[in-house]
Amino acid sequence: MNRKTERDAHGEIEDIELIRAYANGDERAFETLYYRYRQPLYGYLNNLTGQSSEADEVFSETWQRVIKKLPKYQDNGKFSAWLFRIARNIFIDNLRRNKPERFVTADAEDSIDLTESDNCSPDRQLGRGDISSAINAALDSLQPEQKEVFLLREEGELSFKEIAEIQQCSLGTVLSRMRYALKKLRSFLENIDSGGLLR
Repeated sequence: MNRKTERDAHGEIEDIELIRAYANGDERAFETLYYRYRQPLYGYLNNLTGQSSEADEVFSETWQRVIKKLPKYQDNGKFSAWLFRIARNIFIDNLRRNKPERFVTADAEDSIDLTESDNCSPDRQLGRGDISSAINAALDSLQPEQKEVFLLREEGELSFKEIAEIQQCSLGTVLSRMRYALKKLRSFLENIDSGGLLR
Protein backbone atom coordinates (compact mmCIF):
# COMPACT_ATOMS: atom_id res chain seq x y z
CA MET A 1 0.00 0.00 0.00
CA ASN A 2 1.24 3.47 -0.86
CA ARG A 3 2.22 5.15 2.44
CA LYS A 4 0.92 8.54 1.24
CA THR A 5 -2.58 7.20 0.88
CA GLU A 6 -2.74 4.98 3.96
CA ARG A 7 -6.24 5.17 5.40
CA ASP A 8 -7.94 4.08 8.62
CA ALA A 9 -11.01 1.88 8.96
CA HIS A 10 -13.29 4.86 8.18
CA GLY A 11 -11.53 5.64 4.92
CA GLU A 12 -9.82 8.75 6.32
CA ILE A 13 -6.15 9.42 5.70
CA GLU A 14 -4.21 8.70 8.91
CA ASP A 15 -2.99 11.72 10.88
CA ILE A 16 0.66 10.72 10.52
CA GLU A 17 0.29 10.59 6.73
CA LEU A 18 -1.19 14.09 6.73
CA ILE A 19 1.67 15.31 8.92
CA ARG A 20 4.23 13.83 6.53
CA ALA A 21 2.46 15.35 3.55
CA TYR A 22 2.43 18.76 5.26
CA ALA A 23 6.15 18.45 6.07
CA ASN A 24 6.68 17.85 2.32
CA GLY A 25 4.87 21.08 1.45
CA ASP A 26 1.22 19.99 1.07
CA GLU A 27 -0.78 22.82 2.71
CA ARG A 28 -4.07 20.96 2.14
CA ALA A 29 -2.85 18.19 4.44
CA PHE A 30 -2.67 20.69 7.31
CA GLU A 31 -6.14 21.99 6.46
CA THR A 32 -7.48 18.44 6.75
CA LEU A 33 -5.87 18.05 10.19
CA TYR A 34 -7.21 21.43 11.29
CA TYR A 35 -10.79 20.69 10.22
CA ARG A 36 -10.60 17.22 11.76
CA TYR A 37 -9.70 18.54 15.23
CA ARG A 38 -10.93 22.14 15.41
CA GLN A 39 -14.37 21.36 16.91
CA PRO A 40 -13.24 18.91 19.63
CA LEU A 41 -10.32 21.18 20.55
CA TYR A 42 -12.48 24.31 20.71
CA GLY A 43 -15.17 22.48 22.69
CA TYR A 44 -12.54 21.33 25.19
CA LEU A 45 -11.07 24.84 25.54
CA ASN A 46 -14.43 26.60 25.71
CA ASN A 47 -15.60 24.31 28.52
CA LEU A 48 -12.23 24.45 30.27
CA THR A 49 -11.90 28.24 30.25
CA GLY A 50 -15.58 29.14 30.57
CA GLN A 51 -14.99 32.21 28.41
CA SER A 52 -15.14 32.26 24.63
CA SER A 53 -12.58 35.08 24.36
CA GLU A 54 -10.05 33.10 26.41
CA ALA A 55 -10.86 29.92 24.48
CA ASP A 56 -10.34 31.81 21.20
CA GLU A 57 -6.96 33.06 22.36
CA VAL A 58 -5.71 29.63 23.48
CA PHE A 59 -7.18 27.97 20.38
CA SER A 60 -5.38 30.39 18.07
CA GLU A 61 -2.08 30.12 19.94
CA THR A 62 -2.33 26.32 19.95
CA TRP A 63 -2.61 26.13 16.16
CA GLN A 64 0.23 28.65 15.74
CA ARG A 65 2.43 26.45 17.90
CA VAL A 66 1.32 23.33 16.03
CA ILE A 67 2.26 24.92 12.68
CA LYS A 68 5.68 25.78 14.08
CA LYS A 69 6.35 22.35 15.60
CA LEU A 70 4.60 20.06 13.14
CA PRO A 71 7.50 19.61 10.69
CA LYS A 72 9.54 18.09 13.57
CA TYR A 73 6.64 16.02 14.97
CA GLN A 74 7.73 12.52 15.96
CA ASP A 75 5.25 9.67 15.62
CA ASN A 76 5.55 8.50 19.23
CA GLY A 77 1.89 8.83 20.11
CA LYS A 78 -1.47 9.98 18.89
CA PHE A 79 -1.57 13.42 17.21
CA SER A 80 -4.75 14.39 19.06
CA ALA A 81 -3.08 13.75 22.43
CA TRP A 82 -0.11 15.90 21.35
CA LEU A 83 -2.48 18.65 20.17
CA PHE A 84 -4.49 18.67 23.41
CA ARG A 85 -1.28 18.64 25.47
CA ILE A 86 -0.09 21.79 23.68
CA ALA A 87 -3.47 23.48 24.28
CA ARG A 88 -3.46 22.49 27.94
CA ASN A 89 0.09 23.81 28.46
CA ILE A 90 -0.81 27.15 26.87
CA PHE A 91 -3.94 27.37 29.05
CA ILE A 92 -1.94 26.64 32.22
CA ASP A 93 0.79 29.12 31.25
CA ASN A 94 -1.88 31.80 30.77
CA LEU A 95 -3.39 30.98 34.16
CA ARG A 96 -0.04 31.21 35.90
CA ARG A 97 0.61 34.59 34.31
CA ASN A 98 -2.84 36.09 34.79
CA LYS A 99 -4.93 34.20 37.34
CA PRO A 100 -2.82 31.77 39.38
CA GLU A 101 -5.61 31.13 41.89
CA ARG A 102 -7.82 29.47 39.24
CA PHE A 103 -5.77 26.29 38.84
CA VAL A 104 -4.74 23.83 41.52
CA THR A 105 -2.58 20.79 40.88
CA ALA A 106 -3.53 18.04 43.30
CA ASP A 107 -5.21 14.66 43.40
CA ALA A 108 -8.96 14.63 42.94
CA GLU A 109 -9.59 13.69 46.54
CA ASP A 110 -7.53 16.61 47.86
CA SER A 111 -8.23 19.34 45.30
CA ILE A 112 -9.91 22.56 46.33
CA ASP A 113 -11.88 24.37 43.66
CA LEU A 114 -10.99 28.04 44.04
CA THR A 115 -13.23 29.11 41.17
CA GLU A 116 -16.57 28.36 42.84
CA SER A 117 -18.95 31.28 42.75
CA ASP A 118 -22.26 31.81 44.46
CA ASN A 119 -23.29 34.34 41.82
CA CYS A 120 -24.56 31.69 39.42
CA SER A 121 -26.60 29.27 41.49
CA PRO A 122 -28.17 26.18 39.88
CA ASP A 123 -31.74 27.37 40.49
CA ARG A 124 -30.87 30.64 38.76
CA GLN A 125 -29.58 28.68 35.79
CA LEU A 126 -32.70 26.54 35.53
CA GLY A 127 -34.90 29.50 36.38
CA ARG A 128 -33.91 30.86 32.99
CA GLY A 129 -34.89 27.55 31.47
CA ASP A 130 -31.42 27.17 30.02
CA ILE A 131 -30.46 23.49 30.12
CA SER A 132 -27.14 24.22 28.46
CA SER A 133 -26.29 26.66 31.26
CA ALA A 134 -27.26 24.04 33.84
CA ILE A 135 -24.88 21.53 32.28
CA ASN A 136 -22.13 24.16 32.17
CA ALA A 137 -22.80 24.93 35.83
CA ALA A 138 -22.49 21.22 36.58
CA LEU A 139 -19.12 21.14 34.80
CA ASP A 140 -18.01 24.25 36.69
CA SER A 141 -18.86 22.52 39.97
CA LEU A 142 -16.09 20.01 39.33
CA GLN A 143 -12.61 20.43 40.72
CA PRO A 144 -10.24 21.64 37.95
CA GLU A 145 -8.47 18.36 37.22
CA GLN A 146 -11.69 16.32 37.38
CA LYS A 147 -13.22 18.71 34.86
CA GLU A 148 -10.18 18.43 32.62
CA VAL A 149 -10.25 14.61 32.61
CA PHE A 150 -13.95 14.68 31.75
CA LEU A 151 -13.42 17.18 28.90
CA LEU A 152 -10.37 15.42 27.46
CA ARG A 153 -12.33 12.17 27.45
CA GLU A 154 -15.63 13.57 26.12
CA GLU A 155 -14.48 16.41 23.85
CA GLY A 156 -11.05 15.13 22.89
CA GLU A 157 -12.02 11.44 22.82
CA LEU A 158 -8.62 10.61 24.31
CA SER A 159 -7.84 7.35 26.06
CA PHE A 160 -7.30 7.38 29.82
CA LYS A 161 -3.65 6.49 29.19
CA GLU A 162 -3.23 9.55 26.95
CA ILE A 163 -4.93 11.74 29.56
CA ALA A 164 -2.55 10.39 32.21
CA GLU A 165 0.39 11.43 30.02
CA ILE A 166 -1.07 14.91 29.50
CA GLN A 167 -1.77 15.40 33.22
CA GLN A 168 1.53 13.75 34.15
CA CYS A 169 -0.03 11.40 36.67
CA SER A 170 -0.80 7.71 37.00
CA LEU A 171 -3.56 5.93 35.12
CA GLY A 172 -5.19 5.15 38.48
CA THR A 173 -5.34 8.85 39.37
CA VAL A 174 -7.00 9.66 36.03
CA LEU A 175 -9.57 6.89 36.51
CA SER A 176 -10.24 8.14 40.04
CA ARG A 177 -10.72 11.70 38.79
CA MET A 178 -13.14 10.51 36.11
CA ARG A 179 -15.09 8.45 38.64
CA TYR A 180 -15.40 11.44 41.00
CA ALA A 181 -16.33 13.73 38.09
CA LEU A 182 -19.13 11.44 36.90
CA LYS A 183 -20.41 10.95 40.44
CA LYS A 184 -20.42 14.69 41.14
CA LEU A 185 -22.03 15.57 37.79
CA ARG A 186 -24.76 12.97 38.32
CA SER A 187 -25.42 14.24 41.84
CA PHE A 188 -25.38 17.90 40.76
CA LEU A 189 -27.81 17.38 37.90
CA GLU A 190 -30.15 15.29 40.06
CA ASN A 191 -30.17 17.97 42.75
CA ILE A 192 -30.97 20.85 40.41
CA ASP A 193 -33.58 19.02 38.34
CA SER A 194 -36.49 19.56 40.68
CA GLY A 195 -38.59 20.83 37.78
CA GLY A 196 -37.86 17.88 35.52
CA LEU A 197 -36.14 20.01 32.88
CA LEU A 198 -33.37 17.49 32.22
CA ARG A 199 -35.60 14.45 31.77
